[in-house]
Order: sequence, then structure tokens, then C-alpha cells
Amino acid sequence: MEASAVPSALPYVAWSSETVAFVPAGSWPLVYGSMQALKGHVQEYPGCQKLEAFAAVDGDGFRVVCYTTWDTPEQLEAFLERGYTFERMLVDVAEILAEQTRVVEKIF
Repeated sequence: MEASAVPSALPYVAWSSETVAFVPAGSWPLVYGSMQALKGHVQEYPGCQKLEAFAAVDGDGFRVVCYTTWDTPEQLEAFLERGYTFERMLVDVAEILAEQTRVVEKIF
């Protein structure tokens, strides 16, 4: 996933990644604990404003949407290429593949 090098049409934005994944209930305790560690780790990256995650019960598990927000599109791009993303963490700790990751602009 690559951040856009084209400037935004909006006057003030922050650049974000959005990753969506389904986490089975049996994997939730391990994934949740790993997400807490991931938040602390990612927020130390230069330019990271925050990592936020939202979860909803979905059948026999949880649908999780994770956002990271960055000062510049270059910082976001570097993170997606080389950083320890939510997507990579899911594979490492629970062998879960994210459904999608995309770049979005946070407008407010």
C-alpha cells in the first residue's frame, strides 16, 4: 500500500492508514494484548500522531478497524513499507490475514 504523492485538495489534513480484519473469538485475547503493545511501539515512530482501533462483535469473533495517523504522506508511506503494521502483527501473532488496508485522509 502506497501513500499518494499527490497533494490533497483539502487545506488541512492528516494522512492515515485503515486496516480491517476479522479476529476469531479464540484468537482475541492474544490479538488484543498484542494490539496494546503495538500501539505503544507505533506511536514512537517519527510523525505518528496516533494509532486507534475500533472493534465490534461479528458472529463468532470481532471485526477490528485500526487507524494510524501521520504528519506527512512520506512518513505514512515509510511506515507502510517498513514499519510494524497492524497487518503484519496479525500474521505474526495469530496467522490472520487482514481483509484490506488503504490510505485515507483525516479531515477532522
